[in-house]
Amino acid sequence: MSINPASGTPLYQQVAADIRRKIVSGEMRVGTQLQPHRQLAESYGVSVITINKALAGLVSEGVLHSRVGRGTFVAVRPAPTDDARVDRSRSDRMLGFVLRDLSSPFFSLIAHAAQQRADALGWGLLFSSSSNRLDHEEAQIQRFRALGAQGLIIASMTRTYRPSDAVRELHDASFPYVMVSYTEPESVPFIGLDLDRAGYLVGQHLVALGRTSFGYVGDSFLSPLAEVRAGGYRRAVREHGYNVDPAFVFEYPFEGEWNDYRSGFAVGRHVATLPVKPDAMFVFNDIGAIGFEDGLLESGVRVPRDIAVVGLDDIELASRARVPLTTIRQPTDRIGAMAVDALIAQLHGEARPTRQLLSPELVVRRSCGAAGDEPPVDLDLARPRALRSLKERSAMRDLL
Repeated sequence: MSINPASGTPLYQQVAADIRRKIVSGEMRVGTQLQPHRQLAESYGVSVITINKALAGLVSEGVLHSRVGRGTFVAVRPAPTDDARVDRSRSDRMLGFVLRDLSSPFFSLIAHAAQQRADALGWGLLFSSSSNRLDHEEAQIQRFRALGAQGLIIASMTRTYRPSDAVRELHDASFPYVMVSYTEPESVPFIGLDLDRAGYLVGQHLVALGRTSFGYVGDSFLSPLAEVRAGGYRRAVREHGYNVDPAFVFEYPFEGEWNDYRSGFAVGRHVATLPVKPDAMFVFNDIGAIGFEDGLLESGVRVPRDIAVVGLDDIELASRARVPLTTIRQPTDRIGAMAVDALIAQLHGEARPTRQLLSPELVVRRSCGAAGDEPPVDLDLARPRALRSLKERSAMRDLL
């Protein structure tokens, strides 16, 4: 079998070229049934995914045809010149990035990193925004496949954290894809942060600062992602003899990432009215944490003197919050680059872990009362300054 793993040509293209050569030479005649996919994979020394992709391309060209329940057969004998079509130039190598909202402060950074990595490797990368509509997301997946994208990076912002029907179809068809938004189950290809470890770092840090009353704000009480982040957090404080008080556990009242600032602000205003308050809060993400902090400040609660606040993501606005936000940094540059690498590895039939979890990094700023890289802030002036800055707050909300 003329397959060269060291070649720059993807393995599935080499397999397709070899099958085409056999048909052109007469070694495989019209009507010949091909071996089952698993046997072909063993013969060529590649994965079943690689075989699926090679045969799918030949079927779409009409060289082969499949009969449900019976197998794959040679349909026609192509002209010898057709063989050159398999040897694609670099300009034909294309991936797709499906994103429901290109303005997302977090996922737009991943998209930028993916673009840089694809450019460096000589691959094109197409982007789509489906305007926060799941039906549009599914349509974009189909459109990219029709345009010839050879693999897809998907950042689904639906907060079910389960594969959509369109993603399941990709999975069942062995089409190369990888999720960069948290998705269950374990069989789904995913690249992202170790979120359990992230929550654990937050809990350890707040305990070390002398905080004793802990709360949490998640996106939803039924959210598996909220529980993943909260699990490590609860474990860390429990190790020191404390608990996350159920009375101080809240969910975002408004659906959708575009409402996370509004949700955090509403929860912050509510916490400010409680007769007994926590002195430490971990919030689901930075957008919500900034809103939560603003809700406290506008109600006269001092951050961090009264309540320490920690977020997660380290978006650009975190360092520019009214009290700069302590947070967990998600390595968006690595996530984007690794997503591109994972797709190309799939295309070449290389074995990689299905789920790749990256280590979190705690970024310490003023919102938890610990000195960070930012200059000191006069915390007692935080609320008067906020009241004088309605225009500034409005601008931030527009950005979020």
